[in-house]
Amino acid sequence: MAVSFDFKKRLGAGHFGDVWLVTDMGLLCDFALKCIPPENVINPGNFYQEAQAIKIAEHPNIIHVTETGTLDDGRIYIKMEYLENGSLEDEAKGAYVALTRAKKLMIDVLRGLEYAHSRGLVHRDIKPANILIGDAKEGKLSDFGLALPNIDKLDTSTIKQYQYFLHLAPEVQKVGDYTTLSDMYSCGVTLYRLVNGDSRLPSLPVSDLRQLSRRGKFPDRDNYRDFVPLQLRKVINKALSVNPKDRYQTADKMRHALEQVPLLINWTENKISDGTRWRTAHNNVVIQIKKTKKGSGKIDIEVKKGTTKESLRRTNRLCSEDNDDKQADKKTKKILQDFVTGKEK
Repeated sequence: MAVSFDFKKRLGAGHFGDVWLVTDMGLLCDFALKCIPPENVINPGNFYQEAQAIKIAEHPNIIHVTETGTLDDGRIYIKMEYLENGSLEDEAKGAYVALTRAKKLMIDVLRGLEYAHSRGLVHRDIKPANILIGDAKEGKLSDFGLALPNIDKLDTSTIKQYQYFLHLAPEVQKVGDYTTLSDMYSCGVTLYRLVNGDSRLPSLPVSDLRQLSRRGKFPDRDNYRDFVPLQLRKVINKALSVNPKDRYQTADKMRHALEQVPLLINWTENKISDGTRWRTAHNNVVIQIKKTKKGSGKIDIEVKKGTTKESLRRTNRLCSEDNDDKQADKKTKKILQDFVTGKEK
């Protein structure tokens, strides 16, 4: 009896094929179905190599494959678990993610990647759209379309135009150049985007982007949100090293470094008419920090605490007498980051 699927909704479209939410009419259960036209298969000698790659790397932080086959119209399908929370790209929507959430998700991804690498697979396409969110809000690596062993021996002419330049390691020129260390670079870009939001990444022509990435100028290693602590910046910047030898050499080394970064609170940042306001709640206390420019030219940094937003009372105030933006920024960053790492209570 032929497999029958009820196609309900297209979940996404990629370079190699579309992913649909379907109901398996035999099981009466929902699944995600990746449908790949035969001409988009990298290895025509083995239409199911992507599914086999994921099966090789079965892990709690990697999407689970249940079946493969061919549809009536000739498309190859890969049936996978359906995760209704969608992808990390869906969750973030280009904005920054809470620091503790970003740390947890990247640790999940690195666990899955560590296992994939141990099985001889390089993912080659790590980005928020390829990180799915499980039922327990955990991160799961998906889309192993490029994660094929010995890919340099295959005919990759069908994908020679596909490279996600935003996450592309400087040393990668073609698909065969990807290594486990280029995966580490992609993890660095992903984490950079999570803690900063995409507004910190200027829109550039591909040629400029590639040139700047080779010089270590894209992403900008000095351009972080004020509340991102130095220890976390160092982890990200190491993963973003231009020289592969200077990066974390394995996923577990980056994971261990990230696990050592203390992140106790998450700031919400808002632009206001005369400056910037950050607010958080921790141990039943609301904390607010506001940096504003006064009419006198002074820059005012104010810390308030209270049990509610309405009961906030000032606990500290610093002023920059000479309108020194750099000095005010330095003071603000220290206060924000000290709260994040627990140095300030």
